[in-house]
Amino acid sequence: MNAKPAPLSLQLPHGAVTVRLIRRARQSVGIRIKHGEVELIAPPAVPLAYLQEVLASKRDWIARHLARHHAEQDERALTQGQVLLGGESYRLHCVAASRHQAQLIGDTLHLAGPMLEQPARLAASVVGYLQQEARQRFAARLALWQPRAARPLSGWGLSSARTRWGSCTGRGVVRLNWRLVQAPESVLDYVIAHELAHLLHMNHSPAFWAEVGRLYPGWQGARQWLKQHGDSLFRYG
Repeated sequence: MNAKPAPLSLQLPHGAVTVRLIRRARQSVGIRIKHGEVELIAPPAVPLAYLQEVLASKRDWIARHLARHHAEQDERALTQGQVLLGGESYRLHCVAASRHQAQLIGDTLHLAGPMLEQPARLAASVVGYLQQEARQRFAARLALWQPRAARPLSGWGLSSARTRWGSCTGRGVVRLNWRLVQAPESVLDYVIAHELAHLLHMNHSPAFWAEVGRLYPGWQGARQWLKQHGDSLFRYG
């Protein structure tokens, strides 16, 4: 029987990733990417410090394979003709054109542009549309939430982090991951409340979570949605 996985992590250019450790009777240490997760298989007696060094030595290999996995996953989703926006699924309709255009009509996102038959071009076009929508929708939600915050924001912007949904600096600048535009609005609101709470508490202490609760009572359901579905949100680029 395999032992309970121990906590390991690896810092990559887009953020830290959790590594699942599997202890197994074998002669060497192995690393694999399985379903988008990093797994490290090692003999029971190998110390964690050494395993962390092994991970560090394979950082570039892991980053390349994770990026390839996510790109393939995103392109596969696009070939199925579906795009998520605000928690709703929309059909994707593409036409050839000399200039990029995007318009949401009913239940369909209409995209026009050159060479959209190429998965990478199509993905880039979808990302551009989603990021444009994120700027507009996030600005509107922040305008509603800011009056509730204990301190005013100094500014905000979009983030493309792989592993963080939001961040808040000591100067009061909040960044929100553009991929959240695909999630239900309640999930976006939770992340906003989470970062606004950091304006008062730059930690995750009981006082911080009390402030999250003051800002957004019942936030737990949105947080659980993000844990269950966040990794499936389109992340190309």
